[in-house]
Amino acid sequence: MRDRAAEQLLDMVISGGLSPGDRLPPERELVQRLGVSRTVVREALNLIEARGIVSIEHGRGAVVSGGSTDAVRDTLGFLLRLRGETLWELLEMRRILEVEISGLAAGRAGLDDVAVMREQIDRMRALIDTPEGYVDADVEFHALLARAARNGVLLTMLEPVVDLLRASREVSASRPGSARRALREHEEILRRIEEGDADGARQEMRVHLANTAEDIEAALDEGVLEETKAWEKEGI
Repeated sequence: MRDRAAEQLLDMVISGGLSPGDRLPPERELVQRLGVSRTVVREALNLIEARGIVSIEHGRGAVVSGGSTDAVRDTLGFLLRLRGETLWELLEMRRILEVEISGLAAGRAGLDDVAVMREQIDRMRALIDTPEGYVDADVEFHALLARAARNGVLLTMLEPVVDLLRASREVSASRPGSARRALREHEEILRRIEEGDADGARQEMRVHLANTAEDIEAALDEGVLEETKAWEKEGI
């Protein structure tokens, strides 16, 4: 119940247009809006305060903290653990951004960009049976791809969620065979970028993300996210 209340409070901060320094509604109003006890509200507030999202100030109540990228990443990470649908929201974001990033990279990447991306593909191949190392290389490949697009605004938008996307990749890569298929897809994306084929790079990224969506859906059906929650509760 505390975790659900914390999720609702986070939604209130993220979706409610609250800015750093803004106050959340008073405790009595939160009790009514969330339909929980005063104790649960206080526990939920303490939970999001520990993640740097709000600060509890004497005489003012809960106040939205200054929004650092770490706080944004922690907030999204917390939502990811609580809500499976956050995985889909992340995937939607990737479809919006990464398809076009691939096209831009195909037109702007230099030989050095291609070389360092190929290094990460080689790492992925070498670590195919080591999930953590494989995912690290996967995350780095996509970060390098974004840099190759030569758009500072895109990099700024992606920076707060790069580490968070690791969690979604851990879910999608958890299924047998998915890592090897994704490796082939990354190779095709890079091939198109090396050829300067922007439309081809976009299409290969669409294919990759469509297959990633299937992996995530299957993993959730198999209870992977629930297992992750259990591990975290046990501190594993």
